[in-house]
Amino acid sequence: MKKICIVLSALGFSAAALAQGALPAFEEVDVDADGQISMEEAAAIEGLDFATADANQDGALDQEEYAAAQG
Repeated sequence: MKKICIVLSALGFSAAALAQGALPAFEEVDVDADGQISMEEAAAIEGLDFATADANQDGALDQEEYAAAQG
């Protein structure tokens, strides 16, 4: 029974990861086309952890940070 629970849990996590899908293109999210994604622009992206993605903690995501967030 324990093995069944572990397998079902693993399948659930896999399905959740697949359901998230890829993030939209940088250009689609950068609505004001200033070359950075602000916290406000990022708020529209489901599943994006802005604080973690903002590696240099400057309050915006550049293309490198956004690409890294995509994995």
